Amino acid sequence: MVSSLAQRYVNAISMNFSALNRSLFWAANYPPHRAWTFCFLWVGLTVLGCGLAMISVPAEQPRITPYVLGAAVGLLQGLMLRLGASGTVRWTLATMLGVVLSSLVRPYIAFHSSLIMSGAVGGMIVGGIQGIVFYAQIPGMAWWVLVQVISGAVSWGLGWFILGSVSRAIGHTATGLILTSSVAIAMMWGISATMTGMVMYRLLALRHDRRTPLPPPES
Repeated sequence: MVSSLAQRYVNAISMNFSALNRSLFWAANYPPHRAWTFCFLWVGLTVLGCGLAMISVPAEQPRITPYVLGAAVGLLQGLMLRLGASGTVRWTLATMLGVVLSSLVRPYIAFHSSLIMSGAVGGMIVGGIQGIVFYAQIPGMAWWVLVQVISGAVSWGLGWFILGSVSRAIGHTATGLILTSSVAIAMMWGISATMTGMVMYRLLALRHDRRTPLPPPES
């Protein structure tokens, strides 16, 4: 039973990777938005969810931040996926679980390795959970996990570099640290959303099967 389920999952991953190689994949259109509109909304809603989470969590209760952050970002992103109410709920829960688990693992990885590796592992956790939940509903989710790893490494490294630079410039005051930390976290999510938005657009385009034929090759 376990081996058959594992084989089905491996086959699904193989199909997801092969789907990305279809030539029509890159010419697909995802209604009702065009690519740049979708990406702009994806980034904007992601940063908005991050901002709402940061201002809604009391300073004396930082432990609930990953839960609120994952739920807020997941909900706003889930609404854009147009997968119905159940799809929105599952995306929200998957994102929240991924953010919570990554928040537990990232400090350990950062201490023993590097911030970039910490971001990559966090992206793998978030993207992996989302991929497992939606691999049968959204084709190409294996590539989603890959881009989450890359975007996590880039955003985490840049975000903390900027945080350290700004903190040294304004001084290590309590207000300054809170402000710069909030901006850095929002920037991390913004960078990550910028990298993942186009990929999600393509995956949804493939799912909706609205492909524009490529022009014939020149003779």
